[in-house]
Amino acid sequence: MTEFRITHEIHEVHPDIRERLTATTIEAINESSARSAEDAALVLRHKLGEIGVHMSEEACLAAIERIRSGKQLRFEIEREIDEDEV
Repeated sequence: MTEFRITHEIHEVHPDIRERLTATTIEAINESSARSAEDAALVLRHKLGEIGVHMSEEACLAAIERIRSGKQLRFEIEREIDEDEV
């Protein structure tokens, strides 16, 4: 399963981020169901940006294609590791 990793402190600022990611992704998919995968990816990228999550165009396109092919999408959220901590 492909995982889309979000590596920053957003989970501390928004403890409900998983639910928001899921709801926002579903909203973007529903809104763009009649569009091409590329257009749907732009909608998803914009919607995620509205909640402070930034994904590359390539990652958004991969997410759209994965969902449209009936596969699950899982966001993996982890803390950024500060180089001083290593």
